[in-house]
Amino acid sequence: MRGVADSLMMHSWLVLGLVAAVAGYDYTTVPGLNHDTWWGPEGKEEDTSIRPFQIKWEKAMIDDLVYRLENRRKFVPSMDDTAYHYGVNTHTIGYWLDYWARDYNFTAREAYVNKHPQFITNMQGLDVHFVRIVPEVPEGKRKIPLLLLHGFPGSFLEFHEAIDHLIAGVADKDFVFEIVAPSLIGFGYSDYTNKQGLGGAEMAVIFKKLMNRLGHDKFFVQGGDWGAHIADIMVVFFQEEIIGMHTNLGMALTDKAFSMITMGSLYPAALMPNDLTGRLYPLKDTLQWLMREFGYFHFQATKPDTIGICVTDTPSGMFAWFAQLISMASRRANYDDPRGGLDLYTPSS
Repeated sequence: MRGVADSLMMHSWLVLGLVAAVAGYDYTTVPGLNHDTWWGPEGKEEDTSIRPFQIKWEKAMIDDLVYRLENRRKFVPSMDDTAYHYGVNTHTIGYWLDYWARDYNFTAREAYVNKHPQFITNMQGLDVHFVRIVPEVPEGKRKIPLLLLHGFPGSFLEFHEAIDHLIAGVADKDFVFEIVAPSLIGFGYSDYTNKQGLGGAEMAVIFKKLMNRLGHDKFFVQGGDWGAHIADIMVVFFQEEIIGMHTNLGMALTDKAFSMITMGSLYPAALMPNDLTGRLYPLKDTLQWLMREFGYFHFQATKPDTIGICVTDTPSGMFAWFAQLISMASRRANYDDPRGGLDLYTPSS
């Protein structure tokens, strides 16, 4: 049966690939885009002021969270000897939930998330939260603005430890970075919209305008995951403003790229160095992994309201949803790890 399932997954990917190839998508023309779409409540005006902001966790919120964690319903036991093949193993989740409820230092964590200066400003009707650090520039050095865009499941905290190094500069370089790290729209402390149509392209416009509002006509951008998607769009849309981009999710989704990847399966070394071919080939393994692990992406893209109810109403459900994504995105070997590779992380991390 497993061989049949593998065959079906391969055929599904082949069909999807053929459909994409014959569709003739235009990857080169920049689409028309309204740069002034109002995404906020009607009747509200855009407040262009930049307001200081601090994260505050009220005692009532913490008490409610702890109550929900400690009074969670008993989980249905996962099947024997399945480790993390079917997602988070329910035999392992109790440790983390108990730690969260009983030992998590909310006071220390609140201080940590407020480590860097934060602000709020309104962009096209939505309050956008961001970290901004303007370093003192030593003599002989210049200041370069850098926009940092996080991904999912993540937040601006992805950059907390790196920021100190970025603003410190390097002795043999003539520049230091000014940091702007926003919460993506609908993430963390940035507003969400109730209007349809706000995707990566629309966020690219908002964050370009945010940098302009902060006084930057030209800047660098770095993105990971969803942030990488937005950064890719910014580079195409705003070629005069973006000095350069760094990404930790480099992807090419064009017909040419798909064709090269497919032909490369015949002789991988012709496409990439020998020591890297194992990251993509055998192509069958890569496609099976994508088919197996990207169900969450399809679900969130097509039924966000449903999963939103699940992860918002129960902290146990939210933890499980995020933990399985962290597990599968770290190492494929985590399937066979009884604890899903999560022991790599200490509770304080």
